[in-house]
Amino acid sequence: MRELSFPGRSNVLAQNGMVATSNPLSSIEAINILQKGGNAVDAAIAASAVQSVVCPSATGLGGDCFAIISLNGKKPIAVNGSGTAPKKANLDFFIKNEINKIGLTSPHSVTIPGSVHAWCSMHEKYGSLDLEEILKGAENYARNGFPVYEVEAQSWQEKENFLIKNQNSKELFLKNNKSYKFGEKFKNIPLSNTLKLIAKKNINGFYNSEITKDMVKSLNELGGLHTEEDFHSQDTIFSSTISNVYKNLKIHQCPLNGPGIVVLLMMAINEKLNSSQYQSYSFERYHLQAEITKVCYEIKETVLGDPGFNDINYEELLGDKSVKKLCKKINMSNIYTSKNLFVTSNPETVYLSVVDRDLNAVSFINSICHGFGSCISTKNSGILFQNRGVNFRLEENHPNGIKGGKRPLHTIIPGLLTNQNNETILSYGVMGGQYQPIGQSHVLQNIIDYNMSIQEALDLPRAFALDGELKVEKSLDPKIVESLKSIGHKVKTMKNAIGGGQCIKIDRKNGILIGGSDSRKDGMAIGY
Repeated sequence: MRELSFPGRSNVLAQNGMVATSNPLSSIEAINILQKGGNAVDAAIAASAVQSVVCPSATGLGGDCFAIISLNGKKPIAVNGSGTAPKKANLDFFIKNEINKIGLTSPHSVTIPGSVHAWCSMHEKYGSLDLEEILKGAENYARNGFPVYEVEAQSWQEKENFLIKNQNSKELFLKNNKSYKFGEKFKNIPLSNTLKLIAKKNINGFYNSEITKDMVKSLNELGGLHTEEDFHSQDTIFSSTISNVYKNLKIHQCPLNGPGIVVLLMMAINEKLNSSQYQSYSFERYHLQAEITKVCYEIKETVLGDPGFNDINYEELLGDKSVKKLCKKINMSNIYTSKNLFVTSNPETVYLSVVDRDLNAVSFINSICHGFGSCISTKNSGILFQNRGVNFRLEENHPNGIKGGKRPLHTIIPGLLTNQNNETILSYGVMGGQYQPIGQSHVLQNIIDYNMSIQEALDLPRAFALDGELKVEKSLDPKIVESLKSIGHKVKTMKNAIGGGQCIKIDRKNGILIGGSDSRKDGMAIGY
């Protein structure tokens, strides 16, 4: 049990259904859907739609999503709701126009939104309630408004100088040229109309309608290469998960172009190095996490990309020979200097988890990449576009090099843990851009190796090795920080927290659900 004299949260318990999201309005709407007879898929879509309205800095209809759907007793299904580069966006175009980097607010950063297609496709395959019922809550918040929460307000303020540069975004998301503050009420009526049309017309409501024309026109006016055909061609990929065994438990991830394979590789290294021999809150553990991050991100940034354009041998990458080779780069008394430190971007996102009364679980993540994405909005439909295209490389022959119709290497990854019988034990995810793979490793070890409760596992202080620095939270023990510095880590104490996270545990023996929601965000776990 946690020390009650210190700030913290209790775990949330329920018997009939559980939701954990990073915004209370989203959590409440998902519970409403479950109580109306909807299943976990219905509730996850409803929650994501609400967050697309009430958390515009992190997610939206103009973004992408990934999910793992675990129908009780069946093998989990991976859902890839990410979009592609416009078909005209080939490397030759960027070379010819002397563009050597895709800017955060460039129209070339906008890949085709995949979220709405995935929502509708998931609903068609697995949903039980009408889509109009599922999207009603999101439409209501967009039309009638909602109060802006604390963390969201901070993210809003940090991006007001970017939003003001796009006329549509300025009109939609700023008030007197300033961001909306904590407790102020915000509406997006054009978005409510868009949601209403999607609820009635499904995929065509977004990808083959006046909304499509509005999106293409808004981007083309800024120099974007997008066409209506690019939107018509969007598709959602349903597949088996990729998985690896860690201490007799199966960790499930979505296949590429999501980087979930990095989590599997990290956990394989942890097991090979027996990292759980070190205390959960120790210099040794945080040092190992930093070193594992560096050696795995070298792989991520040089080998991985859209599997439709690259041959990736999962078994070889996760094999014993590969893991041993990476382990040899790690030393307990000094640091590894990566030859490939650069990563394309470090965005934000929202993650949510739902488990229903039948123990169906949905691990779901939805994002517009950086804060407020590209900061480009449509003229008439209230949609803010992601800037996921910044993840592409403008390099010849790079596995993540830009090409028309290609999906960029992503950062967002939902996670799921099962036993050998495919019974879900944990539906979990960690937010925080590039932090997510090591963040998942951190939380999984906290639960599996250190026997922490769900909330304790999410709350433990974090560190993240990125681009030559070891970023640490203010809450990390100063003695640990000094020890990390003493062997060569270039430590940087972060102004803000590192990421966030949600998790639901299914305790089948006692017939209860145990949920936690990261205190680093605005959200909550709630059950009934």
